[in-house]
This record gives sequence, structure tokens and C-alpha cells, in this order.
Amino acid sequence: MAFCAFDDSAALFDSTPVENMFITEYMLRAPGDFVKVYLYALMLCYHPTPRMSLSSMARDLDMTEEDVERAFKYWARDGLVRQVGDNPVSFTLFNLKQLTLTRAENPGDKLYNQKFIEEAERILKRTLQPEEINLINDWIQVLELPEEVVLMLLQIEMENSRGRVSISIAGRRAKEWAQSGIRTVDDVEKIVVMGREREQQLRKLLARLGQRRTPSEDEKAMYKTWIDEWGFTPEAVQEACRETTKGTPTMAYLNGILMRQHQLGRHEVIALETGMQTEHEARNFAREVYAGLGVTGKTPTQDDLAAIETWHEQGANDELILLAVKAAHGKSGGGKKPWRQKGTGRARAGTSRSPLWIGGGVIFAPKSRDYSKKVNKKVRNLAMRSVFSAKAQDNELRVLDQLTMDAPKTKEMVGILSAINAPKALIVTAEKDDAVVRSANNIQKVATTTVSELNVYDMLKYDVLVMTKDALEKIEEVYA
Repeated sequence: MAFCAFDDSAALFDSTPVENMFITEYMLRAPGDFVKVYLYALMLCYHPTPRMSLSSMARDLDMTEEDVERAFKYWARDGLVRQVGDNPVSFTLFNLKQLTLTRAENPGDKLYNQKFIEEAERILKRTLQPEEINLINDWIQVLELPEEVVLMLLQIEMENSRGRVSISIAGRRAKEWAQSGIRTVDDVEKIVVMGREREQQLRKLLARLGQRRTPSEDEKAMYKTWIDEWGFTPEAVQEACRETTKGTPTMAYLNGILMRQHQLGRHEVIALETGMQTEHEARNFAREVYAGLGVTGKTPTQDDLAAIETWHEQGANDELILLAVKAAHGKSGGGKKPWRQKGTGRARAGTSRSPLWIGGGVIFAPKSRDYSKKVNKKVRNLAMRSVFSAKAQDNELRVLDQLTMDAPKTKEMVGILSAINAPKALIVTAEKDDAVVRSANNIQKVATTTVSELNVYDMLKYDVLVMTKDALEKIEEVYA
């Protein structure tokens, strides 16, 4: 035990000095958890805690022991920390001012893999600066990329940049690889093959847009968004190019088209073809509506198409909408008086949409009407019972034990109807029988139906009512 020491609770009310040099030179580029480990370790240096260990520190910081150890290795590489013990694990922190004044050799240099750095310099064909070495080692320690993966990354960057590699720019690709879970050489090879395929697809796409050139990085990122994030297939992207014929074919224009299709949930070729064909038909019909209203040269907007779709959902078909347009034509436009009331020598006129004018409205334009009338269920059932009773009294009802046919045969059906003296007959079955229906289709004055579709009009239209026992039992259940 020390001769003099602060009380155990003193650390809570004391302060830990942090040099500005640490903030400006080290903290700004370090990962947040690594900064947290260093600051906590700095506080422990000023206020030691008995029985402090790697596991207890990880527990206090809500981190894993592996992450805490990685953080210490990171700061050791920068020369701020040195491991002095293995069992138990212990570390020494260096004073930044002392390091600066004495120009001490960086004790973290030994953590660099010299062979790895030499191989990286061989690939880049130049000597790496200390700052660049730190960045590359960040890829290994912070992003957890293996050394062989980092070397492949530098090789790819050399090929793409024609020998002029920026380590900071290459760091973006390193972060993308780390976020994508790339950890082995096989993963990199798959990414490279996929990248080449993507570039070929993108070149083909640009050629279809009339641009024979190398795709830019922004266009590659845009294409990656279409395929990976939005879920389009390459064939679907090619299909969407058809829509670019309406304007200047560019990647930005195509991006707007695909964004709309993505919002509508169309990502496959068939869905795109069907959806765009439906939109074309809707636009053509909207132009018909415009023409009926006397509007020319206007492109249908999304609001106009949505309004027409609402009319369809409400039960109006195209014919009814065009009839309404024709009736409303006299009210559409013509808000301005064609000429003044007096002094022109012409007849007075208040609107150019007058029915007396060519191109004006239509007087009493035809409108679609529904002539059907509602019949109460009790009245309908009474009518059905009355017709059944009349058919039975007039000997116009034939009941068969069964009416089954192995295959559709018109000749066999004619023989059955002749045998029961039913030249003009309505055949009623309990359920639909395709063989019976097809056998009777070609016989004049003969029709088929089921109990659920039976109605008074059909029973009165035909002289004889032919039904099976099953159908009769079902009728008795409903109309008894």
C-alpha cells in the first residue's frame, strides 16, 4: 500500500487532463470506442483502481475484451501505449509532451508488419508515407480486413486508377468491403467478377441510351442502387429504357423512371411490361378525354391519371366517362366572352362552348342509365313457386333420376330430349356439369343452367323444364 494516497472516492470528484495534441492529432481520426478506451485508461493512470483488469475494463465500458485489446493495439501502433505485461495483461501510457520534446522513437513501430508494408509499396510502385501506413493499418485493425485482402484492394485500385492510387480514396472501398462482410480472398474474387459483370451491363445500358463511353463512379453507384437496394434485375433496367424515348435519354431520366416503378413495386421484366403498357393505355385514354373537352397539346399528368383511375374504381367504364365528357363539353372552357355585346354586327355570344357553335356542347347528350329494378326476395320466391306450379300443372316439367355423360355428345343429348318430348327445353342441374353443357350447346332452343342461376325469365322462355332429382331437392330447400 502506498505511503500517501487519495481516498477511493476522490477520482469521482477529480479531473483527468487531456492534451490538445491528443484531440487534434489522434482523436479526430480514431474510432469512437477506441477513444473511449484511451480516455478511461488515462483516468486509471491518474487514479489507479485496485484489481483493475482487461475483463473489468471491458465490463465497465460495455465492450468485449477483444475490442478493448484491439483498441490498445491501435494506440500502441500510434506510440501512445505499450504493453508491458502478459499475465496479467498490463499497459503503460506515454506522455505526449515528453514524446514530442525528446523525439523518442515511436514504440509502436514494431507492430507494423514490415513485409506487408514492403509488399504494399511494391504494388503501389512508390514509398508509403507514415500517414498512409497508419491509414492502411487502420483497415486491418479497425475494419478487420486481412492483410491479403488489403493487398488485393490496392492491386484493384492500381488497375482502376492507372497507377495513381490515393490511399484516402481507397479507404472508401475498404469501408464498403468491411460493411459487406468481405473477409477472404474468395470474397474479393466474387466481388471483382461481379464488378466486371456490372460494368459490362452498365456499358450496354449506356450504349442503349446512345452514350458509348466509360461509366463514371456516380453512374456505377446509381446502378448499384438500382440492383442491390431497389431490387431491379438487369433485364428490367433495360426494359425501362423504353420510357426514355419521351425525352432526352440520360441516366438521371432513367433513374426517375425506375424510382417511380420501385415505388409501385415493379422490379421484374413482366411486371414492368404490364405496368407500363397499362400506363400507356391510361395516357391514351386521358388524351381522348382531353380531346372530348376540346383540349389539345396537353400531356396527361399523374393527377389526371389518378382521377380517371378513381372513376374506374367507382364503377364508370370508358364509354360512360366519354359520354360524361361529351355532356360536359358545353361547360368546359368558354369562360371568356368571344366579343363585346354590341357594335360588332355579329350575333351576341357569351361563350364559345354554346351548342349552336361548331365544336360546342351537345344539347341533351345521351347518358348511361341503369334500367334494372329491385325485386324483393319474397316477391321473387313467390314468382318462382308460381312458375313451378304452372309448369307442373301444364305437364311441362320433366324430372330425371340422373343426367350424367362420360363425354360431351350432342347426338346423345338429342336422343334424351326426344325421348322425354322436350324439343324446347331448359336443363337444370344441381351443379355445373361441363359435359352436359357442351352436349347441349349446339342444340337450338335448348339451354342449360344450375339451381343457383335459375330465374323466372328463363323458365318462361322455354316450354319444358328438365331437371334432375338432385336439382329438384335443392329447389325444394330454397323455395319450399
